[in-house]
Amino acid sequence: MATGEDARIAALERHVREFWHGHAVDPVTWDEAPILDLVPGFTTYRVAPRSAGEAWVYVTAGSSVHQAGGGTEFFLMSPVAADEHAETLAMVSHLHSFEEYRLDVGSVIDVGGPWTDGSRMDHLLVSLPYPYGPALEWAPEESGGARFLWLLPIHRSEAALIGTESLDAFEELLEAEGVNVLDLDRAPLV
Repeated sequence: MATGEDARIAALERHVREFWHGHAVDPVTWDEAPILDLVPGFTTYRVAPRSAGEAWVYVTAGSSVHQAGGGTEFFLMSPVAADEHAETLAMVSHLHSFEEYRLDVGSVIDVGGPWTDGSRMDHLLVSLPYPYGPALEWAPEESGGARFLWLLPIHRSEAALIGTESLDAFEELLEAEGVNVLDLDRAPLV
């Protein structure tokens, strides 16, 4: 890996650690092929909650390094710690590494089954990082100006709504219903 890529990944890690200052932040990288073949230096971190009821956060560092224009990093939130979340992030980053499958706000990924044990949600919506805002979303320039986006688990019927209506329609419904995004078995909104 080139020195410039090493520096960008180090800057991404600093961004993650500084944003979640005071939390335990540990590497939990899914290092099985093919992710490291296509995205050398890819890493995933697990951010522990500081108090009960807060999310465990899994976040990538390195997904953006091989993309022009800043690139994209991803995170997901869970009420429980599970290394399978690192695998999910590796799968999403692998998909995103192909130009024809680039993900952006509003993209929906069918994960082919429940995103985690105890959940009926089988899709991930690529969303703005609403729980954390622009302080997380935009990494510093030394990281290449990467953007962190949220992978929000959703139901198949909600994915269909986004496809037929719009992302805005789904987000309005999500907000109006006051959905607990950490509820693994929440009821579908549609």
